Amino acid sequence: MKNGFSFPIKFFLLFFLSFLLLFLAVAVSFLFQELKAEKIILKAKEQQNIEILRRIANDDVKSVASDLFFLSVHPVLHQMIEDDNPVVRQKLADNFKMFCSNSTLYDQIRFLDESGMERIRINFNQNQPVIVSEDKLQNKAKRYYFADTFALEPGRIFVSPFDLNIEQGQVELPLKPMIRFGTPVVDLTGQKRGIVLLNYFGAKLIHNLSQALPDSMDSFMLLNSEGHWLKGQNPEDEWGFMYEDRKDLTLAKRYPEIWKEISVQDEGQFSSDQGLYTFATVWPLAKGMLSSTGSGEAFQASASVLSGKNYYWKIVSLVTTEKLKILRAAIFLSWLPYLGVVFLFIIFASLILSLALEHRKQALKERLEREKLQGVLEMAGAVCHELNQPLMGASGYSELVLMDMPENNPQYENIRKLKTQVDRMTVITKKLMRVTQYKTKSYLQRNIVDIDAASEGVNEPD
Repeated sequence: MKNGFSFPIKFFLLFFLSFLLLFLAVAVSFLFQELKAEKIILKAKEQQNIEILRRIANDDVKSVASDLFFLSVHPVLHQMIEDDNPVVRQKLADNFKMFCSNSTLYDQIRFLDESGMERIRINFNQNQPVIVSEDKLQNKAKRYYFADTFALEPGRIFVSPFDLNIEQGQVELPLKPMIRFGTPVVDLTGQKRGIVLLNYFGAKLIHNLSQALPDSMDSFMLLNSEGHWLKGQNPEDEWGFMYEDRKDLTLAKRYPEIWKEISVQDEGQFSSDQGLYTFATVWPLAKGMLSSTGSGEAFQASASVLSGKNYYWKIVSLVTTEKLKILRAAIFLSWLPYLGVVFLFIIFASLILSLALEHRKQALKERLEREKLQGVLEMAGAVCHELNQPLMGASGYSELVLMDMPENNPQYENIRKLKTQVDRMTVITKKLMRVTQYKTKSYLQRNIVDIDAASEGVNEPD
């Protein structure tokens, strides 16, 4: 029995598409959960990063306050206050210079007397501290930081707004972000005799914050209480309040809804069209510290004094939408090899199952054909058994009649034709006995067994 075999494309597609849809549903669900988990981790990490930056900012301010108190009660300083002479003044300048060299945190260390005149001034001078000569000392009585510091009670500290250094009435170039820390100095009788002033490198603070988290995905920003960028994503946006034509460069103006969310809360996290924002508030003023509004003008007084809750910075991190897309793509790519393996397994499994199903279908078809053939053989055997004897008799008698009948007898031809048909019937019964396969043909709008095609080795009589 010969049966053809073709690749079961329909079965293959049925299994493949079914498995693929199931796989895609599971994979999408899994990836969604993975992305959700990664986002939770990212949010927690960003909150942790912001807290680290806030602590760094607060610690830096505390360390400056400690240095300021140390210098304000320096024995040589009080010796100079009681007995101002060139030898003592030089000794104090040498001490301040050594301190400046060792700390590397201060652009200037100064002692100003009660008139606002600089008496001692050390310039950092690119890590080469120098004592400014007496003829180059300036009177700073009209600068807001002197007036605001000298107005404090002894033991209190003035912290200036975080702004840019001004020299000779102009913003110094290259830009020098500064925070000035000052405290009154009193003599033995408790009378104010001047102030000690430290010009803290604001750039150091920004650098410390930037370097604290080098592997972070976020874009770090530092803003003052009015939403001006002290450190922004674009340098062009920074220090706008120091210039008349850039005072509107604030986060509040550019993204009002973002600033509203940040300004009304001490800390928080939210998503926007720009990405994931995380923020926290830094209050640099500890107990005993005051600040003021300061002034971008060289000789303009502060508008008002600021207490601890009114003087603050906002540390803001932004993981942009683009970076979030990159993160999602990285997660997908990390799982791509595993998804590829599963995809290949689906193809292999679909192929195996489709071939197995096709094989089973073929086996069932062959079994049905064998059963049909068996029925045909049994029927053919019964028919042949019943017909063989009558046919042999009819053939023998007709042959005897022909032998005794002259050929010119009118019935001779009819008898001969009768014998021919009997012989044909004999051949048909022999074919039935030799049926080896199940073959059919159409006959009167239905199928019947094709005896000629189903049998082997029997020829029609000549």
